[in-house]
Amino acid sequence: MNLELEHVNSLPAPTWFRLGINEIKIGETIPEIHPYDGRYLSTELPRNVEISAEPLPAPELSTGMGDAVRNFTEDNRTCGVTVRVPDGVKAERPVHLTYRVDEKNPSVLDVTTVVAGENSEVTVVMSYTSAADFPGFHGGLTKLYAGKNAVIRLIQVQMLGDKCLHYDDVGAQCAENGEVSVIQAELGGKSAAAGLKAALKGRKSLLNLNTIYFGDRSRSIDINYLAEHTGRATHSEIHASGALLDESRKTFRGTIDFVRGSKRAVGHESEYSLLFSPKVVNRSAPLILCAEEDVEGQHAASAGKIDSNRLFYLMSRGLSELDARKLLIEAQFRPVTDRIPDPALRDAVSEYVKERLEAIESVS
Repeated sequence: MNLELEHVNSLPAPTWFRLGINEIKIGETIPEIHPYDGRYLSTELPRNVEISAEPLPAPELSTGMGDAVRNFTEDNRTCGVTVRVPDGVKAERPVHLTYRVDEKNPSVLDVTTVVAGENSEVTVVMSYTSAADFPGFHGGLTKLYAGKNAVIRLIQVQMLGDKCLHYDDVGAQCAENGEVSVIQAELGGKSAAAGLKAALKGRKSLLNLNTIYFGDRSRSIDINYLAEHTGRATHSEIHASGALLDESRKTFRGTIDFVRGSKRAVGHESEYSLLFSPKVVNRSAPLILCAEEDVEGQHAASAGKIDSNRLFYLMSRGLSELDARKLLIEAQFRPVTDRIPDPALRDAVSEYVKERLEAIESVS
């Protein structure tokens, strides 16, 4: 099957086209799509939380990767759940969704909707894996609706093999004092794309987004995040960090949009890339759009080699230069991975990164 998607991960305010950062196209041949064969929902479910395999008719919302990706995923859905948290319910354990791309499921397209009622809390943990040499495909769509004073925590960990195509599309909407906290780990895949758009509509609503990425060999990573501040005194935190090696390529777009009426809103975004090869391609577009005066916005993007003093310190403690560099790459991810609530998944991420690092014979 030919997958052709245009206007993907588009910047809300395009810049010079020649920079090649405004948007991307996805054009690939993907395996046959059929319903998911196997179990992906954890057996231990939180009490008083309604979980259904059927998609929920929910209010339409925009997502980070755009209409083409959202429509394709919904039209070709193979799996996924709807999670409804009644008012006042605070889920005592996470909802775990574990997907495997393999011969039984060569193309996985999951659609997940989370609706958190007033004064409720829920955590959803999603992970994606595949065999190292399996040429599969994963496409994910996640829709989050946080009610008044509700908290939704979403953790997404992508550890696909080197021949997999992957994208992960997220849309979120927050009511008054609602909070959406997201952790994304984009660690594998031949080509990986991720997007998130959060509509902070309610007064004092909050987006907290932390991402790590790892590019090596000829891996391609494309990320697009947008925090849309509509309500008064809303707050967004967008932070990404990663490492690029060999001939990998990464594009990061981070936008904070202060819509008219979002007085006293605050938005911060930052991205930090460690570059280990002169052949990597690293593009960043931190962007602030402002139609309101009484707001605070900060953005930053930095990229560079490992600090020589840190490298010297580790080598003075007996590590080789290569081992010291590998240790610093692991340290780059640790502040985010330590926040994964599932110890088993946290350890799996650590082992996955270590295995990838062990395959590195030299780091320039």
